[in-house]
Parts: sequence; structure tokens; C-alpha cells
Amino acid sequence: MIRTALKPAWLALLALLVVVVVAFYQLGMWQLGVSSNAASREFSQEQRQRPTVPVGEAIAPQTTFPSDGAGRSVRAQGSYAADLQFLVPDRLLAGERGYWVVTPVRTDSAIGPALLPVVRGFVRSPSDAAAPAEAPVTVTGTLAPSESPGPTGLPAGQRGAIDTADLANDWQSPIYDAFVFLVDEQPGLTDEAVQPVPPPVFGESGVVWRNVGYALQWFIFAAFAIYMYLRFLHDAARRAEGPAPSTADAPPAPPPQPRSAPAPMKEPHP
Repeated sequence: MIRTALKPAWLALLALLVVVVVAFYQLGMWQLGVSSNAASREFSQEQRQRPTVPVGEAIAPQTTFPSDGAGRSVRAQGSYAADLQFLVPDRLLAGERGYWVVTPVRTDSAIGPALLPVVRGFVRSPSDAAAPAEAPVTVTGTLAPSESPGPTGLPAGQRGAIDTADLANDWQSPIYDAFVFLVDEQPGLTDEAVQPVPPPVFGESGVVWRNVGYALQWFIFAAFAIYMYLRFLHDAARRAEGPAPSTADAPPAPPPQPRSAPAPMKEPHP
């Protein structure tokens, strides 16, 4: 079969098979991507349609993060605690690596003043992270749960993650077990060098099963193309080798020769 596969016609067919299989695979992967993106758009639209509520209605200071809190639009009034601002390194925005600028808002709550960390934006260099004025401000943004602990040993003014448990040990005020991605700020106290960070889509991303079905069809087409190529190649190799000899086509064996009778013995003369 290898000898047949190395013939020019079959090599050309093999090249065509590779092109077809790669194309079918790419189409299948594209359908899987469409499935995931469509599901994300649906969750994003649902997230945007949720009404904005005061942060105290979504979560209280020193309480666990609610199960339905991620992605909620909240509003908080107070003033920035600029002296507590910090940077989170190794973050990406539009493919560029830089820092998140996190400044807590000191806001009133049922137990008194409390601190709510706010991701005000993104900078490429720590020198661009100007602290805001400590003036009255109303921030609106998307609520997010605390991050897991990040790397340590960073320069002063930087933290490896927005870990509220770690912040609670350093800040001498009650703290919300959450943080906010800034969407709107009134009045505008954030410098233009600090670029907004789009809030992520929270919740189960899911898939659109219709597109998953289309992807499986393309993968099946690719497998079928490979099967048909191997099947045709096998048949062609068998024809090239010729039919196997059979007992029906063998020449007849010659008939057995009769054995000659022994010559008669002569009787002796008297």
C-alpha cells in the first residue's frame, strides 16, 4: 500500500486531503469560538441590564461576598482615601502589560465609615498613577469578589492582588469583602493618564449548543475524508497487486500412470 501511496496521483490526493482536513478543523474550532463568544455576550447583556443599587444593598462591610454579587452594578458615595492607594502589577489592557490603580472610597455604612477598594483604571508606569483629590465623589461600577493572594516582596505601594483579607490587616477601618471596577465617577477626579478597565463578565460562561453541533459536524467531515482516502488507497493497492492465485485456476494434475504388470516367470525345462 505504501508503494501505491507514493505514486504522483496519490501524493496529489494526499495534499488535497491535508488541505480539506485543516480547513474542516479550522471551521470546527471557529464554531466552538462562536459558541463561547455568543454565550459571553448573552451573560454580558444580562449583567448590564441589572439595575444599579447602593453598595449597601448588595453587600455590607465585614460580611462574606454574596452568591449573586459578582457583576452587580453598585453606587457608592464618599471620598477617596488617597493615602491608601496601591498598584497591582502584571495586569493587561488591550494586550499591554501594566498596573491596576486601586484607590479605596471611604463611604458610610450601617456600622460607620468603611473602605471599598475601587479599580480606577490602568497605567503603564507607576509614575502615571496620580492620586485623586480627597473630595466628595460618587462612584458607579461593577462589583467583584476578592482576589486570591498574589506574589509578595513587591516594591512599596504595590500589592500582588486585591486580596481584601490582606487589606483588612493593614487598613484600620472596616472593609468590604469586595472591590469595584469603576464605570462612572462624579465629579471626575481621575487623571486622563489612568485608562478605564472594562469590567469582566462574571458568571457561568456556558456554550451555545447549536454552534457546538456545527463544530462536531465539521470534525466528522474531516474524519470521514480521512477514512475515504484510506479506503480508496487500500482498494487501489489490492488491484495493483493483482488477484491472488486460487486452486480453481491451477492447472490439472496429470493422471497417474498405470503400473506395469510383472513379467511372468518361466518354468524350468526338464
